[in-house]
Amino acid sequence: MARGVAIIAVVYFHATLFLEVVGVDRTLGRAKALLELVPLPAFFLIAGLFSSRLVKEGSFRELTKKRVVPLLYVYVLWSLFRFAMFALFPSLPSRATDIAAGDPLSLLLLPVLPASLYWFLYALALSTLLTWILRRAPRWLLGAAAAAASMLFTSGVVNTGTIAWNRIGTLFVFFVVGVLFRSEIIRLMTRARHWHAGVAVGIYLAIALALALARPLLTIPGTVFLGQVAGVAALLLVAKSVQDLRAARTLVRCGRASLAIYLSHILVIPPLAWLIGLFSPSWPTVVNILIAVAVTAVAVAVGLGLAAVAPRIPWLFSPPWTTARRRSRSVPITSPTQPAPTSSRRAASNMRR
Repeated sequence: MARGVAIIAVVYFHATLFLEVVGVDRTLGRAKALLELVPLPAFFLIAGLFSSRLVKEGSFRELTKKRVVPLLYVYVLWSLFRFAMFALFPSLPSRATDIAAGDPLSLLLLPVLPASLYWFLYALALSTLLTWILRRAPRWLLGAAAAAASMLFTSGVVNTGTIAWNRIGTLFVFFVVGVLFRSEIIRLMTRARHWHAGVAVGIYLAIALALALARPLLTIPGTVFLGQVAGVAALLLVAKSVQDLRAARTLVRCGRASLAIYLSHILVIPPLAWLIGLFSPSWPTVVNILIAVAVTAVAVAVGLGLAAVAPRIPWLFSPPWTTARRRSRSVPITSPTQPAPTSSRRAASNMRR
């Protein structure tokens, strides 16, 4: 469920960015800080939790086969799709990134500069490999070093000059914590009560509002990191508190389809923004917000549809040399941020869910 909330927030955030290019703006304002603090750290933490056993106990061959290579394959494949869309339709609105979306140089530099919005997959593969290499180091030392690096990046003290590498340096700590402190996190979540969720939400909102209203705080090392930690904790605790509600089922479904939603929404939002831009929008803020919500809903729906047909086109989510084996065992496609089924019975159960 937490992953479902996070992916919807990511889609909405990207929808506002592309809509702003065509004149549909002011849909976030200072509330932008709320969406910048939580979703990506949550994804990295959850990915670390699901990868813990493999990273700590798996061999290099097993690690690369099950995680690193599949992630890099999907990263390259969908970056090709994104490049093709913007190269064929240069009039589509695009955001300023390290390299223009339709520039062939973006493809040549994929191994060293993840300039597209699919940088998350590259970062996840790199984080997995780096954590495996450093897994024998004292975990508190490694966690503290990663946290210190994150604080330096978020405060701007360290700046690589590229969006993707700055984010990788910022978010690596959450993957490390998910891998190395999985047992402690699960123990805390198991013991948590409803009032803990309320306290966590209050702390998160206080930090987020402070950062939004007093922008100079962003340059102080540690302030953004504290907001991220509080936000992720609040998200997980709230998800636990309301997970049994009927209204949560849609969020759970989005969480299970998060990979498909993430991959497809980047190709859905720019054409929708282009169509909306044809109307020369100059509407009130409330209308702009409704449009952003509608674009988000369409992009999420497309992702859910893609997830539903994933077993028929598995090569979109995994290397072809692995999908043949999966089809023969009737194993469904799973996100690189969730554990793969360990038996055909469990696979069938996951498919039904």
